[in-house]
Amino acid sequence: MKITLSFISITIFIFTTTHSLLSAGSDVIIYDTAGNKLLQGIPYFITPLLRGTGGGLTLSRATKDSCPLDVIQEPFELNYGVPFTLTPIIFNENYIRASYPVAIEADVADPCHGSKILKVSGSEDDPASAADVAKTVTIGGEANTPASCFQFVEDDLMPGLRSYQIQLCPFKCSSNNSSGFTCYNIGVTSNPDGKRVLAPTDVVFPVVFENSFVKSVQSE
Repeated sequence: MKITLSFISITIFIFTTTHSLLSAGSDVIIYDTAGNKLLQGIPYFITPLLRGTGGGLTLSRATKDSCPLDVIQEPFELNYGVPFTLTPIIFNENYIRASYPVAIEADVADPCHGSKILKVSGSEDDPASAADVAKTVTIGGEANTPASCFQFVEDDLMPGLRSYQIQLCPFKCSSNNSSGFTCYNIGVTSNPDGKRVLAPTDVVFPVVFENSFVKSVQSE
């Protein structure tokens, strides 16, 4: 096979661009509330930084028998929600780093018998449209796809306390149709039924990670 100079140049450009985009914050390891490094495959509760703003993230049906399940926030602070595992995409590392794409997966049984990986619903064909607040986060995703391409970035809402913002970054995963290098904040919004659903939103939603091995599940 003949390899042209232009092919080599394009390959180097793509590698350099991807490496630069992923390297932003690459030296920042994410920590749980006990001060331990966040590890791949360990189930964590994802809870809000600010007390009195509700509990942790959990799964719920939008309507009776509907699938896939939505990701929502527990209404009561003492409910931790359900645990989630984190798997780095592209680079297989034990630790979870800030600004690196990850797959987020619910560590519970799914009554819909489908994938438990989180995704932004409706953004598969046009990931760049994920800023639409009408979209919600559900399970049923696929790792290393634009709709399931999440990352965590450090949040400085309360200096001295480690907290993180969840973002969707479609361009950091394969087979994307995104026209730009844009990430979208993921937070909570209220749906018509009053549930606090996880969705793309401009509102900041700083979260922390609680190791489920040392926390008891208090949500139903």
